[in-house]
Amino acid sequence: MSRPSPSAPDIPRLIEQLSSADASTAAAAVQCAARAAAGNDRNALRLARGGAVPAIVRALQSPIEDVAHNAAAVLGCMARVAPDLVAEAAGSALVAALTSWMDSDVAANVVAVIGELAQCNPSRVSAEPGALQELASALRSTKDMTVGNATAALGCCARASPGIACLVASTPGALAGLCAAVTSDRDPPVISSAMCALMEIADTGGADAAVRVLSTPGAAAALTRTLHSGELCLARAAANVLNGAFKAGPEHARAAATPALIVALASAAGSEGLDLNCIGALGSIASASPQLALRVADAPGVEAALLAALTGSDALVGANAARALSYIADVDVERVARLVSAVPAALPAISSLLQSTDTIGITASIRLLAKLAHHDRTLVAGLLDLPGAPLQALATALRGADDHSAFCAGAVLSFLVEGSAAQAQRVLSAPGVMQAVIAATSHSHQPVIACALGIVRAAAHFDSGYATRLTRASEMLGRLAAGEGVLPALAAAIQRGGDAARDSISVLAAVALVGEERLVRLLSAAEGAIPALVSAVRSSADVEIARLGACALGKIVTTSPQDLGRSVLDAGAAEAAVQAMARGSAHVMASLAILEVLLAVDAAKVAAVLASTLPPPVTATTIRARAVLASAPLSLGSAAVEALAHAAEAAATLRARVAALEALASAAAVEADAARPRACAGCGLQGNTAGAGRLRPCAGCGGKGPAGCVLYCGADCQRAHWPAHKAYCKRAAAAAAERSAPGGDAA
Repeated sequence: MSRPSPSAPDIPRLIEQLSSADASTAAAAVQCAARAAAGNDRNALRLARGGAVPAIVRALQSPIEDVAHNAAAVLGCMARVAPDLVAEAAGSALVAALTSWMDSDVAANVVAVIGELAQCNPSRVSAEPGALQELASALRSTKDMTVGNATAALGCCARASPGIACLVASTPGALAGLCAAVTSDRDPPVISSAMCALMEIADTGGADAAVRVLSTPGAAAALTRTLHSGELCLARAAANVLNGAFKAGPEHARAAATPALIVALASAAGSEGLDLNCIGALGSIASASPQLALRVADAPGVEAALLAALTGSDALVGANAARALSYIADVDVERVARLVSAVPAALPAISSLLQSTDTIGITASIRLLAKLAHHDRTLVAGLLDLPGAPLQALATALRGADDHSAFCAGAVLSFLVEGSAAQAQRVLSAPGVMQAVIAATSHSHQPVIACALGIVRAAAHFDSGYATRLTRASEMLGRLAAGEGVLPALAAAIQRGGDAARDSISVLAAVALVGEERLVRLLSAAEGAIPALVSAVRSSADVEIARLGACALGKIVTTSPQDLGRSVLDAGAAEAAVQAMARGSAHVMASLAILEVLLAVDAAKVAAVLASTLPPPVTATTIRARAVLASAPLSLGSAAVEALAHAAEAAATLRARVAALEALASAAAVEADAARPRACAGCGLQGNTAGAGRLRPCAGCGGKGPAGCVLYCGADCQRAHWPAHKAYCKRAAAAAAERSAPGGDAA
C-alpha cells in the first residue's frame, strides 16, 4: 500500500481536530479541510468517507462567518463526490445557514452545495422543508455568485419532473426573482442561468407552469430579453413558454403581449430553428383580440417575418404564418391584400398549403383565401393557373366535416365562378368540383348551402348547361317544401326550441334562399312558418338561429314586397327586429337588414315601430333606430325624429294611465261586489231570502264590467230587467273582449 504524499493532509488527524472542543483548533481544521477538498476530489472523497461530514455540518452552524464559510466550501466539494452522505447529514443545516447568512459569502457557498445536491437528487432537495423558499429568497441577494448558484439550483430541481417544476413555480418569490435576474444588469452568466431556470420551469411544468411564468410581473420583459439573447435554445424555450400560455387562454396574450415582445418575436423568427415557435406565438397573439391583431400587424418587422415564413420551405412554419395573416385580415384585410399582391410567391405558397396534408395548413390557407376573395376576387383568380390541384382541394374542403372550412371553400369557389364565363367553366369542369357543389346543397350547415346555391345562380348567369345540372340538386328542397305537413312541422320545431330548432330553421332558410318564387310562396303559406321565423328573430338566444330567421324573412319580403312582405310585417317582424337589436350587437346587422326590406312594404308602420324605442332612457337601440329613421328611404330630419320621439313618449304615458285606470276600475268592481248584498237585479230578492232562486251572473257581461257582477235569480227576472241593463251589458262585454284580444292589455 502506497503512503500518502508529504503534501497530502492526514485525514484521520484532521477529522479528529474538526471534533475538538477547542474552537480555535476546530476552526483551523475546517480551514485546512477546505484547502484539502478544494485541491482535488480525492481528498474531498476521503473526508466524506472518513466521517468528516457531521463535524463539518457542526462547523457550518458556527456564528463565526469565516468558519461557516469554510465549512460550506468543504460541503460543496464533498457534495460533488459523495452527495448522498452530505444530503443525509446536512439538509436542514443548509436551510438554516441560508436563513442566517443570506447576503454573505457563506450563502453563496451554501447555495452551491444545494445546487450540487439538486443535480443528483432534486426530489430530496425540493422535499426538504424550506429549501425551495430559501433558494427563492437567495435570488434577492446583492451578490452575483449567490444569485447564480440559486438560479442553477432551482433550474436543476425544475428539470427533474413536471410536479417539481410546478412546485418551484408556486414557491413565493421564485418566478419574480428569476424574472428580475433576467432583466437585471448582473453578470452575463448569472442572467443566462436565470433564463435557463425560467425556461426549465415552463418547459417541464407544461401549460400550467407556462401560465404562471407569463403571469409573473416582469415576465414579458424577461422573455423579450431571452428572445434577443442570441442563445438559440433559450430563445426557442421562450417562444415555447408564450405558445404554451397562449394556448391555455387568450387572456394571457392580452396581458403579456407588449409591443417590445412582439418585435422580439418577429426578430427571432428570422433565426433558423426559431421560426416555427416565434411565428406560432405571433399567430396566437393575433388570435386573442382584434386590438392585438392590429398591434401585431403594426409592429416593426412583423410583415417581413410573416411573408418570409409563408413563402419559406417549411410547411409548418408557413401554416403558422397563414394563420397569423388570417387573424390580421379580420381587422385589416386591405393590409394583408397589399402584402399578398406585392409578393408573387405568396399565392403559390398559400395554394401549396391548401394542397398539403397538414390540417392546420389547410384550414389556415382556406380561411385566408376566403378573406382575400371577399375583399378582391382578383387576388385569388391566379389559383386557376397554379400547379397541382387547388380547385380539387377546395372541393374536398367543401365536402369536409369542418363547417367553417366548408363555408370558406364554398365562398372562394363562388367568387371564382362569378369572375367570368371562362372562369366559371374552368372551375366547374375541374374534377370533383361539380359533385362537391351538388353535395353541399344538402349540407347540415346553412351558410354552406347558401354558398352552393350562390354558385348555382352564378353558373346560371354564364352557362345554362351548368345551371341545369347544378339546379337538379335544389330539386330536393323543392320536394321537401311541397311535402304535406313538412314545413308546418319544421315551424313547430322552431317554436319549441331545443336542439331541433337550429336544424329546422336551417332547412326553412335554405328553402327561402334558393331564390325560386314558387318555393318561397310554399314556405310563406305553410302554417306557422312566418310566425316561427319572426319568433326566432325576436327571442332566440342562439345568434345563429336568429340570423337564419332574419335571412329567411328578408328573402320572403324581397320576393314579393306588397304581398308576402305585408304578411311578414303584419306578423310582427319589425317589432321582432327592434327587440333583437336590444339583445346585443351580434343581432344588429340581421335586424337592420329586415327593417331595410320592410321599409319598402310600409315605411310609415316601420317608422312607428322604430319610434317606440325613442323615449328615454337612451340606449344603443335608440341610437340605431334614430340612424335608420334619418337614412334613406325615410330620410327624416332631426326635427321630425324629435317629434316622433315626443309622440311615442306621450303615447307610452297615456297607455300607462289607461292601464292604471282600468286596474282601479277592476279593483273598484271587486270592492263593490264585496260591499253589496247578493240580490237579484230584477226582483230585488236577496240570495238568502225565502223564495229566491240560485243567483247567477249575467251571461253577457259576465261580471267583467266596472260595476261588478249583475245577478239574476232566473230567466224571467233577467228578461224583465234587460231594457235597463242592455246598454251597460254590451259595452262591458265589448271592453272585456278588447282587453283579451291579441295585442290587448289583458294580463
